[in-house]
Amino acid sequence: MPADPALTRRRQEALTRLGVLDRAGDPALSGLARVTAYVAGAGHAAVHIFDDLFQHRVAAAGAPLGRHARTDSLCHIVVDGERRIVCPDATRDERFGYSSFIRGDAPVRFYTSLPLRTSDGLVVGTLCTWDEIPGDLTDEQLARLEDLAQQASIHLETSALAHDLGHAASHDGLTGVANRLLLCDRLAQSFARRLRHGGEILVAIIDVDQFKAINDTHGHEVGDTVLIEVAHRLTRTLRGEDTVARLGGDEFAIVAEVADQPTAELLLSRLRAGLADLPLPDGKVARATIGAAPAQAGDDVSTALERADRAMYAAKRGVSA
Repeated sequence: MPADPALTRRRQEALTRLGVLDRAGDPALSGLARVTAYVAGAGHAAVHIFDDLFQHRVAAAGAPLGRHARTDSLCHIVVDGERRIVCPDATRDERFGYSSFIRGDAPVRFYTSLPLRTSDGLVVGTLCTWDEIPGDLTDEQLARLEDLAQQASIHLETSALAHDLGHAASHDGLTGVANRLLLCDRLAQSFARRLRHGGEILVAIIDVDQFKAINDTHGHEVGDTVLIEVAHRLTRTLRGEDTVARLGGDEFAIVAEVADQPTAELLLSRLRAGLADLPLPDGKVARATIGAAPAQAGDDVSTALERADRAMYAAKRGVSA
């Protein structure tokens, strides 16, 4: 039966929200897989997550992680049917005749799989256990496996929530770049790396010129659009290892570890070019001022940021810092 496009879309949205495919080998899920195998008295257990093409084994006991074609998997029946399967011998069950897992030198025989549901009831995967010899479960064993499946489902949700809360606590809500808290932490880490390995740390402050006038003339929605564009251009211009942060209002900061002063000057040149001519609705453009200063020996986070801030105000006045 063809997949329901709406259900496929909901499942993909849930996987994106949960981020579970980015956490293969999750220790908590791996632990639940080990307990699942123990409770069932089986040699193998796994947490499988499904998209429209693949079964992703993201945690396991007695089996390798990886992905397998959805249409060949045993567990896709559990996901599509949204109900558990307990099978004493899969090689004798006509439901699984299509699958390569019930053939070969070590076919799956005992097989039990339970659905993993999101908080709104959507089935996104399974907790399953299997063995190469036939087997069965007592009511007590099955009840405990249901408990473990529920714990796995809860863990998927709470891990996503913890990630979201951590991101919200360390990133600016409007632009998505780092906030002051994360910037200070990254700058402190840069100081520590410089002590061990040498090199230069470039700290820059960026301020949008006449930002109050932009808000007064065009409204705060346009002002927000300008800030988002500044963040986008900074992120696009800098390297992946550099930090872009919004300090508040129309003020941004960057921290970049560079080999020497010429490299720092090249980076600043790219930044100035990247921030040129920020578009406004009336066809005019906004501009930004950049003030930069290399961190000096003995600086702490506050001192380095204050020096860059002074350089930014000096640039606005058109004088040397």
